Amino acid sequence: MSEIRNRTLQRRLLMGAGVAVALAVAAWRLYGGASVDTENAYIKADKISLSAEVGGIISEVPVQANQAVKRGDLLVALDDYAFRLAVAEAEGHLGQVRNTLLARRADYAEAEAALEQARRDADYYRRQLERHEKMGSLAVSEAVVDESRQQLTQARSRIVINEQKLTSLRAELGGGMDVPLEEQADLRVAQAQLDRARYQLSRTRIVAPVDGIVANSVPTAGELAHDGLTLISLISTETMWVEANLKETQLEHIQPGLRAHVEVDAYPGYQWLAEVQSVSPASGSEFALIPAQNASGNWV
Repeated sequence: MSEIRNRTLQRRLLMGAGVAVALAVAAWRLYGGASVDTENAYIKADKISLSAEVGGIISEVPVQANQAVKRGDLLVALDDYAFRLAVAEAEGHLGQVRNTLLARRADYAEAEAALEQARRDADYYRRQLERHEKMGSLAVSEAVVDESRQQLTQARSRIVINEQKLTSLRAELGGGMDVPLEEQADLRVAQAQLDRARYQLSRTRIVAPVDGIVANSVPTAGELAHDGLTLISLISTETMWVEANLKETQLEHIQPGLRAHVEVDAYPGYQWLAEVQSVSPASGSEFALIPAQNASGNWV
């Protein structure tokens, strides 16, 4: 296998004569000036199958089969109306959660102030009740003493109520006012929902991840795309290589790093400088679904 370094004619190699597999001649310069050549070689490129990550009706297919495209070009677009609605709904929910949290923080501050006031009131009514009790019934009527006692009881009740309210609000706020608003669990969940809705909206546009050529089959506008199923395939022109099949007797001196020359019958007179990248430990048939079972001493 040899990597084609001269990329100026890569696109022409793939598009020339409409062939996906081209006949090549590779000649490896070995030690001592010897060379090995073969006509059993094929130009290879990455075939990228692009799938829909979300389902929907195909609204636009601005490319055709065998069309050259650049990285980032639009290949397929899905109807995004429902996805834009989902984003708007998630944005509204995020704003609602934020307002709710702000209201809770305001309630927390109010409950803290009410608790402090209840504690001051309780302390005042306690001291007042002690004074009245010391003065005795001759100086203070029993009704005044009862009123002081009742006011103290009410102040202590307000302390308990506000402490319970603060405990509840502290749990809702994830620990109290010290926790930043953006770290509140409810807000983070709502933000994640918005991020997911925006991501799904972005997935309604399938763009070319590399420079390449659109494969033969393209979808049609109006078709239903299912998430996970391949919609369109792209033959990359950014990385190409040659797979050369050699005889067992030719492999003795072949190793990665050796220089090679590649010629293609479809382009007479052109020659590409290449380099051996790797040598497969087995023939292609060995990796087939049902490997060949050779009784003779053939190379496997």
